[in-house]
Amino acid sequence: MNRTGILTFILLSVWHTSYRLLAQETDSNTINSYISESNQVDSLITVNKINSKTILIKFGSDAVSAINTRNGIIVIDAGISTGLTLKYKKIIENEFNSKNIKYIINTHSHPDHYGGNNVFDKAEVVGHENGIKEIIVQWRDTTKVINRISKIVDEYELQMANCQEDSNNRIEAFIQKTRYYNALVDAQSKDFIRNPGVTFSDSLQLDMGDVQFEMIFFGKCHSNSDILIYIPELKILFSGDLFFKYGRASINDKQMADKDKWHRAVKWIEKRIPNIETIISGHGEIFTLEDLRSFNQIILDK
Repeated sequence: MNRTGILTFILLSVWHTSYRLLAQETDSNTINSYISESNQVDSLITVNKINSKTILIKFGSDAVSAINTRNGIIVIDAGISTGLTLKYKKIIENEFNSKNIKYIINTHSHPDHYGGNNVFDKAEVVGHENGIKEIIVQWRDTTKVINRISKIVDEYELQMANCQEDSNNRIEAFIQKTRYYNALVDAQSKDFIRNPGVTFSDSLQLDMGDVQFEMIFFGKCHSNSDILIYIPELKILFSGDLFFKYGRASINDKQMADKDKWHRAVKWIEKRIPNIETIISGHGEIFTLEDLRSFNQIILDK
């Protein structure tokens, strides 16, 4: 890692330590640089109030939703890293004036959706049973993972160097670099992973008093652990990374083993479409019902 990379790694590592320790180990210029970068990150985090009970927090491709219920707060997905998700958690607690976070639901087990699980240490983590196997495979060779993330960080640093100051492209590169630097810090610590403790094979319902969460396993598609989350009282569907705008499905012709499960899940969706008003993707895009219907048709045509 070059000199710039080492310095930035130090700055991001201190997100897991106190300001007092930072002051003991670094000079005032480094402290000021850290504060400036942290403040820039804060300014780029957006909060979208979906309704009186639901917020969507975004930082680049990180998307973390929180739903305030009578019996506690439910968080959908946990972002890519511990450092950034500490910030998201603070936003959630301030927004709802509560620290009673009861469950984290992972829409699937890709690192950018479970990387911040351990931040919510008092909450249960919910996900599909295949997710734990996926996580084991992903981290079988930690050195390989670290090298891959390091290369991504270097690519975004190069993009930043080639962009004009304060341009949209440079801001986007900064956001992505920050996300992956934080993921790199976690990968090097080796103890950040928190697997789902509440798992299911087919479907699961979670009763939070005034709000119900209906979950169904879609089948092997974008991952081996994709689930849909429907909240009837709020008329919201969380779709994970199953599809994109215009219904473009996250599948290829090799992923046909669970075709029957796909069709069953589509029928499950279609029964609920009359009561769905908001569709939130795994990276925070708000989809239309037309996007959802297009996705359904693509699946049924397979």
